[in-house]
Amino acid sequence: MAARRPPEPAAPRAGRRPKAEAIDARAALLKAATQLFAEQGVAETTTREICTAAGLNPGAIHYHFGDKDGLYRAVLLGPLEALRDEMTGFDDPALLLREALARVLMPFMCGDDTDPLQEAVMKLFHDEIHDPSPVFAQAFRDVVAPLHQSLSGLLARHIGLKGPNTTTHQLAYALQAAAHDYSHCSGMMELMSPGWLDAPGSFDAVRERLVEWGLVLVEHERRKHAQSSPPKLAPISKKKPASRKP
Repeated sequence: MAARRPPEPAAPRAGRRPKAEAIDARAALLKAATQLFAEQGVAETTTREICTAAGLNPGAIHYHFGDKDGLYRAVLLGPLEALRDEMTGFDDPALLLREALARVLMPFMCGDDTDPLQEAVMKLFHDEIHDPSPVFAQAFRDVVAPLHQSLSGLLARHIGLKGPNTTTHQLAYALQAAAHDYSHCSGMMELMSPGWLDAPGSFDAVRERLVEWGLVLVEHERRKHAQSSPPKLAPISKKKPASRKP
């Protein structure tokens, strides 16, 4: 009996792409949109321009992202979710404070301003930080705000507080800002102190120093809190005095 030939694979329906091709289309849209949004602004960039730059038909954005706001949200979420992934587990109570701070601060110092796409992302975020759009504000609340709350809680735990307060929020912002500048203000740093980060290992030394400064700041707040806390009184004994025998 002759072997039966396997059935031919069904041809994809019109208008649908194979899975790998669909992934490539999504990536192409994200890349084109990131570059155009950074160069022209979100409001000034049309969906047709994005699709043309990505080499796709005009309906591609609707198919993959719904509309331009959906595409812009995806553009913003990519870097934010990558940041969250790099920081995963930083608030694990089993971690030493030094390890926790290193895991929090390092992602803020990893920008690559030689990559045109990364440069476009940084420009988008720079513009949004100064004047947040509703899309950015929601994406930031969804991804970054929980990280900040977790960091504030971590700092409270090491300071000896019951929970986050004004001090821990301020300290969290200060620590992140110190690391943040090395990615987003590198151009200004080069103008003020040319070549100072060019030597091999200099950037790693900065990272380590920022972590050490973070430890000092947390210890300062811990001592300050300990000094302001009322002393604990010894518990009053509830034992009845022993009765005297007649």
